[in-house]
Amino acid sequence: MRRPALTATVAAAGLAATLMGIGPSQAATVTPHIGVSTVQYDSPGGTVPAIVTVYNPYPGYTVSISASATGGATVTCTGAVWSNPVRHTVSRTCYLRMPVKAGKYTVRGTAKMVKGTTTRQVSGNAARAVAADGKPSPQPITIAEIQRVEKCQHTTDDVWLTFDDGGSAAQVKSILATLKRNNVKATFFFRGDWARRNPALFQQIKAAGHVIGNHTSTHPALSRMSAANVKKQITAGTAATGTPRLLRPPFGAGSLTTRLQDVARDNKYELCRWTTDTYDWDGPSTALMVERVKYGDHLSAPVRAGGVILMHGHGKNTAAGLQKIIDTVRAKKLKLPRLH
Repeated sequence: MRRPALTATVAAAGLAATLMGIGPSQAATVTPHIGVSTVQYDSPGGTVPAIVTVYNPYPGYTVSISASATGGATVTCTGAVWSNPVRHTVSRTCYLRMPVKAGKYTVRGTAKMVKGTTTRQVSGNAARAVAADGKPSPQPITIAEIQRVEKCQHTTDDVWLTFDDGGSAAQVKSILATLKRNNVKATFFFRGDWARRNPALFQQIKAAGHVIGNHTSTHPALSRMSAANVKKQITAGTAATGTPRLLRPPFGAGSLTTRLQDVARDNKYELCRWTTDTYDWDGPSTALMVERVKYGDHLSAPVRAGGVILMHGHGKNTAAGLQKIIDTVRAKKLKLPRLH
């Protein structure tokens, strides 16, 4: 199922990156510009990640990025920048926290590029505001808690492979076969209604030794639902295994709010998001998914130690491309949980 539309243009605060020949064909005459990808909506008072990207930065320049937001919203940037030599981009993750009131909030960003005594600067507004709607979350979530949610509460350096929603029998069996062949344990966040329609196939996943997470019954945006209705969705979802039991909110909506965190904990769950998104639900090629995992891009950070990779059982090229994704993770000298 599609996630909320990506929006906007923005810059972010924080670390500087020096670009040394980022692209062999990049010309100095190409004008740098700024972009950001973020979800279209979330709860008032909630926080959403925004990947800030400088496109075609001048080679050899040190790039620093800063941002602000309208209407009392704030932007905090954290973590390392990453460079994608294929796309000639430099990116970083920032977090937009919206006020505890419904409305739309726009971000303006600036990138400063410095080389010796020469400074170049580019700024821009978001192409579309992020809407704060649904159920408010009065208490802001901390950056430390955000990082725990994005890493699905695990504290090791292992990289987790996770699969959402469901898929055809052929897709799911292919994924299971690849995981078995590589001795990799994954976490499956399949919908409750999918599991009820495919009981034997769901049992195969559990019997193979993989971890089961809860992705609700029918995949609604929990940021827009009352606590009582969220509980119904959790109860009718797939009962999670493992410790702690994990709930991945559909679309990621509400995953970085204390309101939903409290509801999840009331139902004996902890929230789980992701750190690297393949966007496989949108049908990218295996090569593009591998590129995202390896380098990151304007839509996703690259995989790092302790990261969580988001995929879907129904992704057009997920089953066929899974071996190359596993190979890419291992080529980065990162470890995957062992199945046996």
